[in-house]
Amino acid sequence: MNTEKIKKVSVIIPTYNQEEILAKTLDYLILQDYPKERYEIIVVDDGSSDATQEMVKSKIEGRVNLRYFYQKQRGPHFARNLGIKKARGEIIIFVDSDIFTASNFITEHVKFHQKFGDVVVSGPTVRTDNLDNVFADANRRKIKKWLFDFSGPSFITSNLSVKRKSLVRVGGFDEEFTGFGWHDWELGLRLKKLGLKAKRNINAIVYHYKKKISLPDLPPLCEKKREQGRNAVLYYKKHPHFTVKLGIRPQSLIFDKLIGWIDKDFGERHILLTAKKGSRWWLNLLIKWKLLHAYAQGLRDGMRKHKVRLF
Repeated sequence: MNTEKIKKVSVIIPTYNQEEILAKTLDYLILQDYPKERYEIIVVDDGSSDATQEMVKSKIEGRVNLRYFYQKQRGPHFARNLGIKKARGEIIIFVDSDIFTASNFITEHVKFHQKFGDVVVSGPTVRTDNLDNVFADANRRKIKKWLFDFSGPSFITSNLSVKRKSLVRVGGFDEEFTGFGWHDWELGLRLKKLGLKAKRNINAIVYHYKKKISLPDLPPLCEKKREQGRNAVLYYKKHPHFTVKLGIRPQSLIFDKLIGWIDKDFGERHILLTAKKGSRWWLNLLIKWKLLHAYAQGLRDGMRKHKVRLF
């Protein structure tokens, strides 16, 4: 690959209280086959209260160019905007703090920028709850994505790259959004209006570490889903197009009429009883419904706040 055309790459990682898993994310990024002098890793700490700062700084000496910035907690899109401001690279790659990357990850993103010019590049994101031997099934996963995944290019910032000049031109992430969800897709739509094409590189695959959900995880996950629902309405308000409306899944409101009981006393008791009996399949379904209900709540909150109708 001719790297002379690319001055530098900046990998931006927002993080919040993810010290242990972020350490693994950084270890994978430190072992990239892309020339060390041509990429930097920028960690933006969004108000962590754990030992994230100490962990990151312990990895700085003698490694690739690893930089750390701290901000009071405002949200991942604020952290990414700070990373964009501090970045020295021509190409910005966004990953999350629980993303594991193969050694050719940066190289594969750069290949597409060299080949296609001004584009937004994404790659497949595969969920895993494994911490060891993560990439053992990478080839099988790529083939499966190639054969059966028809979703096309995405604007999800767990695995996304774009030239810094384009991000600056559109003003970065919209800071009117709060909390989790849709600010990456909203940015992607503005980049698309700027004329950038979306390209998907199947070889730029990443693994997204997600432990199996347990009942204590549900309250914070539900709150994130409510935030996502509220942001979905704001996204549609800013871009009132049919494709956007379809993308934010307003049909969740209809399905919620059938599963609203999941948030009642009966639903709570049913979830607890299922967890005690050890029926994982049924518990996973109930958890899925619980999260969908929270998203529908967020949609309703967003419609009231932003005075938007979805039906």
